[in-house]
Amino acid sequence: MNKVYLISTAGYPNYGDEQIVRTWLKFFSKNRANVELTLDVPFPARAQFLFGDDFPHVKFVDTVWNAIYKAEHDGADLDHPEALIAALSGGDPRNQAGIDFLLRADSIHLLGGGYFDVTSEAFKKTYLFFPLLKFVKDQNPKVKLLATGLGLTPITPEYQASLAQDYIPIFDYLGVRDARSAEIAGTTLELDDVFMAKKLDAIQLDENSAHPDILLAIQSFATDEQRDAFLNELVAYLQTEENAKKSIGVMEAMIEQDNWLFFSDYFDQYPEIKARMTFFGFWDLWQKGLPYKEDQVWLSTRYHFHVIGALLGVKGTAVLVGGDYYENKHHSLNELGTGWQILNPLDEHATIQPAINSWKLMGIRQNAKNKIRMAKNDLYPKK
Repeated sequence: MNKVYLISTAGYPNYGDEQIVRTWLKFFSKNRANVELTLDVPFPARAQFLFGDDFPHVKFVDTVWNAIYKAEHDGADLDHPEALIAALSGGDPRNQAGIDFLLRADSIHLLGGGYFDVTSEAFKKTYLFFPLLKFVKDQNPKVKLLATGLGLTPITPEYQASLAQDYIPIFDYLGVRDARSAEIAGTTLELDDVFMAKKLDAIQLDENSAHPDILLAIQSFATDEQRDAFLNELVAYLQTEENAKKSIGVMEAMIEQDNWLFFSDYFDQYPEIKARMTFFGFWDLWQKGLPYKEDQVWLSTRYHFHVIGALLGVKGTAVLVGGDYYENKHHSLNELGTGWQILNPLDEHATIQPAINSWKLMGIRQNAKNKIRMAKNDLYPKK
């Protein structure tokens, strides 16, 4: 199996999506260094700077994404993929060389992530990956179709039935990362792909005892009410006697959505807090590493910082920003046993109380090892 074709939503950049790709590139580098890798992402030029050094001679393309964008523009959806099939069958001559290359793949792998969501205009179109891959399978019956660590919700009953009946059966393996996605028949409940990262040495860390005591990774909230409630709780937490002198880092998982906490004028009214803050932009985090030290505390709205922080044994609080999408993601990790506090800022008497479940994490790390073993033995066996 030499020609391996990976599909991802990486390249925006968004730290969690990029970390999934980095994890798999590290897997191939350590275990299957002789494969010919292609990475299909929305922004291949940007991906070159993100991953160009992680695996030799990766081919960066956007063939699948271009096909999806064109099909959506032409009115296609999961129930009516005709415009997509027409484009793949010669109706998109600008993309034909890329489509021909895709059809010659030995395996095609949907990398993990939560880029399926019927309530989001940005993520509803990605369900078209499934009829696209069915077309590829029809043209090339020998191709191996794989998916790992997917989040397939929120989803309608109609889409759920369509996936279970028409599309999931064509996959050799389809793994999902949360119990609600696993309700779709034919899926296998497993861990998010990033859980493999620590064992594969794929988490870039900048370890230094001078780094902040408290790290914040806070994206935008669904409503001003939720944002204001969180800020009140955060100020109260940072002003406690235990935390009043601790240094604070603000991490940017996505440019520019996650830098508001540092660059807004909100903390002008709390100069003693503002003076303790340091900003870590995305590219600092990605290229230099996460500003980690022992005995840190993390507060994060971002799902993959919840994953990574737990893997590192960091006490944390997962902050809900509103909406079913993020609530399901964080609660799925809580159900696994990370032990992190789940904070809904609108809950009455909500207070920030970071926590960790070190005992349960031992089992999670073992399951991560099992996932790597499965990838080596079943998904990409040696020949």
